[in-house]
Amino acid sequence: MPSVNITIAQLAPYIANPSKNLEKISKAIKKASKENSDLIIFPELFLHGYYSKDLIYRLAETKDGKNIKQLIKLSSENNISIITGFIERDEQYEVLYNSAIYITPDGDVEVYRKRHLPDFSVFNEARYFRRSQGKIKLWSIKGFRFGMMICFDLFYPELSRAYTYLGAKGLITISATPDFSRPLFHVLLTARAIENTVFTIWVNMVGTFNGVGFAGGSRVVEPLGQVLYDGPLIEEDLKTVTIDLNAIKVAREKRPVLRELSTADLEILTKSYHLDI
Repeated sequence: MPSVNITIAQLAPYIANPSKNLEKISKAIKKASKENSDLIIFPELFLHGYYSKDLIYRLAETKDGKNIKQLIKLSSENNISIITGFIERDEQYEVLYNSAIYITPDGDVEVYRKRHLPDFSVFNEARYFRRSQGKIKLWSIKGFRFGMMICFDLFYPELSRAYTYLGAKGLITISATPDFSRPLFHVLLTARAIENTVFTIWVNMVGTFNGVGFAGGSRVVEPLGQVLYDGPLIEEDLKTVTIDLNAIKVAREKRPVLRELSTADLEILTKSYHLDI
């Protein structure tokens, strides 16, 4: 089976400054392209800057906005696919989404909208964004089919399992996770990898914004839980990691989790939900 070179762009964004962030994205892409990377991944809301607060209403754009067009051009010129977070405007209803965009060198564009919005502790995303409840689909690069998530989505195993039912070989999560939450994400990444026998890829931002420190510590975990890449803490890093797709076949032979997947379990789960939780 083939392999895929994926670049983890653990970077600090400029707040409310997409032009400066595009400069950062461009430099990272050019470096990754020289390393024969197939895909480069940037953190949550990186294009416009996490913590932009009320300025997001001015910054938001559709998937064919001017900054997105620059990303499409960069992807084509450097022959590399791109994933980055951005503030998406839905023109039909004039609501905003915390979204991830996937762009290929051929000009294909896909968008995923965050499904779970934290509104506790230092987070206030529900104030600005609409929660997505739409359908999900797999994205693919060189035979590597993966499901997309954004930060808090990783806490919900139902979503990861749904992607696995669809045939995912990996789960990619972009994030803006503070220092105090990083250990939780590392545990969840390992759990999601093992329980679904998939690669889990987590790209977190770094920096200090409004007194809140963002940890970095991005990570790539193999299907049986071995850490393939462990990003540094509190500093930027640009690292290209090779994903050996044969590892998925080996893992599923050693630990045949998917053989025991059952829609009966899904029925039990659905019936167990209560609206008053």
